Amino acid sequence: MEYSSATDAELLIELQSNNHGAFKEIYKRYWKGCFVELLKKSGNQELAEELTQQVFTSLWERRQVTTIRHLSSYLLSAVRFSFINHLKTILRFEQYVASKQQQPHAEQHGLEAQLAARELATCIEKGIRLLPKKTQEVFVLSRMEYLTVKEIAQQLKISEKAVEYHITQSLKTMRIALKDYLIAFAVMWALWGICW
Repeated sequence: MEYSSATDAELLIELQSNNHGAFKEIYKRYWKGCFVELLKKSGNQELAEELTQQVFTSLWERRQVTTIRHLSSYLLSAVRFSFINHLKTILRFEQYVASKQQQPHAEQHGLEAQLAARELATCIEKGIRLLPKKTQEVFVLSRMEYLTVKEIAQQLKISEKAVEYHITQSLKTMRIALKDYLIAFAVMWALWGICW
């Protein structure tokens, strides 16, 4: 089969049959678009490349269990979720610091960890203050109270699309607000010799 002339639907059928040629064609068609979208969101080429690879690795690994109707829409959603999950990891750092403080070696770096947690909290608060009022509400409900999009929409009496828009906008702003902190954080953990 000549994959370059195949439709997305035909490629998906072939993909479910473990066809590497179909996967390569999907990768060839959509890699750049996914990468560009992640680069716009992250502003970091290496991170965008890594997350793009994760999107396609996941597509291959889940090829037989995931039902995909529209390939481009599926990949765009996968890109969004990949970036949101990356940001969740960053924004949950305060919980990570708290758990580290309960471990034996935490006493050694307890003060540094507390200062780092305070600095992160300050950066997050500053980032939240940069958001418009409605976006602030959505961000807090989503990332701090862990409500679903549907629950937030019901609570604030807005559409689920509006909730998703506010989440996307808030994450862009938070990424910028936390940029300098993340560099300092990476240096700090490297100095402590903690591999994560």
